Order: sequence, then structure tokens, then C-alpha cells
Amino acid sequence: MNVSNTTIQANESSTIATGFLPYATGYSNDVIYAFLYLAEIAIAVIALAGNFVVVYAFVFYRKLRTSVTNYFVVSLAISDILTTGFVTTFQLDATRKGHQWTHGEFMCGLYTTMYLLAVPSSVINLCAVTVDRYLVLKMPLRYNSLMTPRRAILIICCLWVYAIVWACLPVMGWKIDFPAVEDGFCYYVSTKHYNVAVNIVNFVLPMVFMAIFWSLIYGIVSQHVQRVIKQETNISLNTNESSNTSSYTVQFNSKGELILPKRKKKTEKKRMRRIVRGSRYIGLIVVLFYICWLPFVTLSLVGNLCQSCVQVIPVVLYDVFLTMGFLNSALNPFLYPFHHKHFKEACKMIWKKFKTKLYFKNFY
Repeated sequence: MNVSNTTIQANESSTIATGFLPYATGYSNDVIYAFLYLAEIAIAVIALAGNFVVVYAFVFYRKLRTSVTNYFVVSLAISDILTTGFVTTFQLDATRKGHQWTHGEFMCGLYTTMYLLAVPSSVINLCAVTVDRYLVLKMPLRYNSLMTPRRAILIICCLWVYAIVWACLPVMGWKIDFPAVEDGFCYYVSTKHYNVAVNIVNFVLPMVFMAIFWSLIYGIVSQHVQRVIKQETNISLNTNESSNTSSYTVQFNSKGELILPKRKKKTEKKRMRRIVRGSRYIGLIVVLFYICWLPFVTLSLVGNLCQSCVQVIPVVLYDVFLTMGFLNSALNPFLYPFHHKHFKEACKMIWKKFKTKLYFKNFY
């Protein structure tokens, strides 16, 4: 998902360096950049505050650590913090200075590497939480023994190692011989082949992967709803009026599955409803991620595959689409964590502690 704002022919192998163009001038573009600057400030503040609250709540509120899904959600929050702290803030500074880079070559390299780390890590974390939702619905009885917190941590560590390796490939040599900072601009010095590969492997393929799994999840939920409706018509309850005891008729459906008595059935329905609701919010996170990032990634692919197209595409369009991508980091905390019962309880506790500290600080 490399930026393709500037294309510089490097050698006969058609490798390219990508980076920031001087932003377009003119009244209409000045208005757009002023809006983008204000939007990026708001996004940075909301994203950092929201995702820090998610991580803080997870660390200090024990109930949140009993759900394996929350481990993946927190890993996604860390990705959003990295994206905002190391990418959005530098983009904000570049917007203010007309894309002039004033932080030196080392920080330019750090900025590009962190971008290549933060965004793909968000994608693979979404893949992980998608598989987690599938397992919860497909194997509800085996899930707790299959997916333990320790295994979740191991999976998350492997995902981050994968993302770090991809981000460091240009540093390790998959790049062109071109200065990272030239004429006051910070350039991505990765090759065209790397740019195309990282877009396909870390964005397009995961999108197909998640689309397949969410279609399977939808099928499981639909089957569950139909099964519940069918069971409601099969359960029979016989009450012995001549005694103080009640007798239950134990029945099995056509698949050999036990039909639960009403009380147990209500508990099961309530648990399943909670799982489905959580899956719906996770699905919304996935959908909004691709809505936010797909325009910019598409533009990046076009810029890498069609070098002549770069000269036609308005520069301001890259910045608008990139800001849309940053917006995703600000939305994520409000989609799943802040709708989760235990997360909401943790947020209330954090807010009470904050108000208490603020009160005593002002009082004394």
C-alpha cells in the first residue's frame, strides 16, 4: 500500500521511488488542503485517545482478558496507534508545510517503514479476528479449549513478525538506489515489484480471504436461526397436575441433536444472540476498513502499474484518499470495543478515575 504521489524512473528494470509531490496550488485546492489539515488533526486526536483507552482498559480490567477476541481487538488498536503516531502525524506536518520534509533522512526512513508496518498489520489482525469469529460460531463447544489466551498471544506475535518482515524488506535491500530525501521531499525507495506485491499480498488477497469467511459466518448464523425456529415447535413440556413435580420430555431432532428444555434453550439463545451481535460489529470493522483504504490502495496500484497515469491523476486526490484511510483508525474504537459490555464498564471506571484525579488536582 505504498504512496505513489511521485514517480521517478530509476533504471532499466522499471523500479520506482515513490513519495510526496508538492501539493497542488489554486484556490480550490487550498480550501481542500485546509479541510484536510483540520480533518487530520481531529483524526489524530480521536484515534490516539480512543485506541489508548482500549489498550488501557484491556490491561487494567481483568474481565476483558477472558475473551480471546479482545486480544485481537487490542492488537488492532496497537496497529491504529502506530498508524496515527508515526504516519498520520507526519502526514499532518507534511500537509501544513506543502509536503516539504524537514525531519532528515533517518526520520524519513522511519516514517516509510512504520507506514509499511502499521497498515498491513491492521489487515492481518482483521483476518485473525475474522477466523476467531468463525470458530466461535462453528465450534462453540470446542472453542474455549481450542482458542486459549496463550494461543491467541502466540498467533498475534506471529502476525506481527510477518508484518515486520514485509515492512523491512526495502530496508534489507528490496529498494532502488535513490536518496530517501531529495529536494526537500521524502520518498519511498521501494521497487515497483515490491509495491505491487505488498498491495496484492497484504490487501487484495486478505480481502478475498475475509469475504469467503464472512460468507461462511453468514451461513452458520442463518442455519442457527432456522434451527431455533424449528426447535420451538418440537419441544413439549408435560406437567403432572396431580403432584408437585414436573416431567420433561427429552427429544432429539433429525440430526440427533438434543432439544433443550425452555430454560436452557433461553440461555443458549441469549448466548448465541450475544455472539452474533459481536460478530456483526466485527464485520462492520472489516467493511469500513476496506471502504476507507480501498480508494487509496487502488490509486496506488494504478500508479505503480501505469506510470503514465500518475501524471494524469490529480495530486490532491492522493491526499484525500490517504486521509480517508487514516479515518479508519479513529472509527475502530467506536465500532466494537465501545459497544462491548465489559469495555463499556471499563471505560466508565477509567472516566471516574480521571475525574477523581482531576478533582483532587484542582482542589489542592
